[in-house]
Amino acid sequence: MKRSIRVAIAGNPNVGKTAIMNALAGTTEKVGNWPGVTVQKKVGKYNFRGVDVELIDLPGIYSLTSYTLEERVARSFLLKGDYDVVMNVIDVTLLGRNLYLTLELLEMGIKPVLVLNKADELENFSVDSKALERILKLPVVTVSALKRKGLEELSETLLRVATGGLKPEGITPTYSEDLENAIELLSMKIERLITEKNFPYNLRWFVIKLLEKDPEVTEEAKEQLKLPQSIFREIEKIEEFIKERHRCDLPSYIARERFNLASQIARKVIKSIREIPKERISDRIDRFVTNPFTGIPIFFGVMWLVFKLTFDLSAPLSNLIDIVFSRILPSLVESYLSSLPPFVTSLINNGVLAGVGAVMVFLPVLGILYLTMSILEDTGYMARAAALWDNFMRLFGLSGASVIPMILGFGCNVPAVYATRAMRSTRQKLITMLIIPWISCSARLPVYAVFVAAFFREKESLVIFSLYLLGVLLALTLGALLSKSFKPESEEEDFFIELPPYKLPAWSVVFNQTWIEVREFVYKAGTVILALSVFIWALASLPPGVDYAGEGSIVGHVGKWLLPIFEPLGISDWKPVVALIFGALAKEVVVGTLGTLYGAEENVIEAIAHIFTPASALAFMVFTLLYMPCIATIAAIKHESGTWKYPILAIAIELTTAWVIAFGVYHVASLFLK
Repeated sequence: MKRSIRVAIAGNPNVGKTAIMNALAGTTEKVGNWPGVTVQKKVGKYNFRGVDVELIDLPGIYSLTSYTLEERVARSFLLKGDYDVVMNVIDVTLLGRNLYLTLELLEMGIKPVLVLNKADELENFSVDSKALERILKLPVVTVSALKRKGLEELSETLLRVATGGLKPEGITPTYSEDLENAIELLSMKIERLITEKNFPYNLRWFVIKLLEKDPEVTEEAKEQLKLPQSIFREIEKIEEFIKERHRCDLPSYIARERFNLASQIARKVIKSIREIPKERISDRIDRFVTNPFTGIPIFFGVMWLVFKLTFDLSAPLSNLIDIVFSRILPSLVESYLSSLPPFVTSLINNGVLAGVGAVMVFLPVLGILYLTMSILEDTGYMARAAALWDNFMRLFGLSGASVIPMILGFGCNVPAVYATRAMRSTRQKLITMLIIPWISCSARLPVYAVFVAAFFREKESLVIFSLYLLGVLLALTLGALLSKSFKPESEEEDFFIELPPYKLPAWSVVFNQTWIEVREFVYKAGTVILALSVFIWALASLPPGVDYAGEGSIVGHVGKWLLPIFEPLGISDWKPVVALIFGALAKEVVVGTLGTLYGAEENVIEAIAHIFTPASALAFMVFTLLYMPCIATIAAIKHESGTWKYPILAIAIELTTAWVIAFGVYHVASLFLK
């Protein structure tokens, strides 16, 4: 008997693949990237009855085409066969949709173990797993990763299949007469041509992919297998016949056939428990939430409420942290470390405590923001927000697929840029990644919070909400301009997203996600921001003998040299200029830099209140929103685009636009704000 087995986990996004792996493997999960690509690779290991089981979580995919990077990675791994068994995870509440991928696995010749997850979420119907086993001739296991039910049976089934104790037969999916005739005809022609060659694929699957005009398979057929042009002319004839008879192109016809078969199978195994109401409560809610006329005001109302709660609830904790870093800790340093050289106490108070403390004071703000956004995601609202904006995005020349990366951008621009890799259109991908830096990420929030605390205490939510809205509107405008400049592709992709059922948030998931985000922020404050705070302190203290953060310091010379560029924006002091320079490394550093430079004199908010006016404060916040991506986002754009051309273009556009818009904001606001 084998002492170790490898299990490949395949399934649609959000079906619970990772949740099942975590439930089985516990804390042994390891995260990395697939060789040569940036798609995340998760591997978990555990021991079951003396056998070491390695779980390989493939990227979530809807099909086995090769349009997206995730699809190519998953398909490549499955074709290589470097595993003992495939676990096909299915969201049982979306059975018909999920069986589409199962049929593709069967076409490929893979006989997976079907795992029906989320069984605990079934309300009005049940699924007859035994009937599904008989129809597909595959082992079926029902589990609930959330409640940790069915996991032992799953491990047992995987072990039996991997060691040969259970040999799934698996069906060959059969479609309409027209499609079957086309598959048989092309198979016979190709079979004659490849008899002498080492052909690595299931022939039926290969033929179906040729008929679907799969890019990778088509290229391989032409370049490696050297199939004659007569084969491709035959495919064109088949497509003409399908178009004439079924009024759609060949790839769409094949997809429709798969969906029909998957739906037929689902209908045969789904049993109604009680009569389903003609209109469910969720349907009534969706009539308002996803309707543009009511959904858009609801969306803005929800976002305003998020910011309102964020600031109202975080204020007491933020004040407490401010007292600790600005008063209590510096006093302790002065009291207990007075025997140390003055430059050491200056480093601790003016560098470490002032810089890190100025950022940490907004930890409650970010924590509550992350918490509220996680709740919206887990209840199912964020998916509906994405669907709501689909048609609206097209008014600006953007694909509906741009919505998800842009929403992710509110958290952090870096993963938002990487999320564009799932877009099939290269043109839309480039446009989307170039506009993402104008989506106000959470790292900018501490900057806004400092300035609204200094000037707009009664209108915090309104001012910050307006900044977020400004970023979105400018991003959409830039998208519209770029869509006219970039050469259009022959076909633009449709936007598809499944709307998850409304549900109460799983608090363990919500708090875990919030903790991950907060931990990342604290890590930045303890590493990147700490290091930069010390570096800025050194620049503000050198050359020896100068006043700390004075005009004679290195940082003073740099700030004064650049100050004339910013004076038309109402900025009269060189210290905020230096903060913007270091903010290019990470937006959180803007507040840390201000804290370091002003720390010797007073706290950041009091210093800002003396240096800025309400109008120049608005201009500074607008400039911070727009002026350039952080270093990590620039690196992500370069990585995803494969060239420095687009990051440089992004920097040039955003610096220019930031100065022009901030200039306008300052002079218009000066007329109304005193």
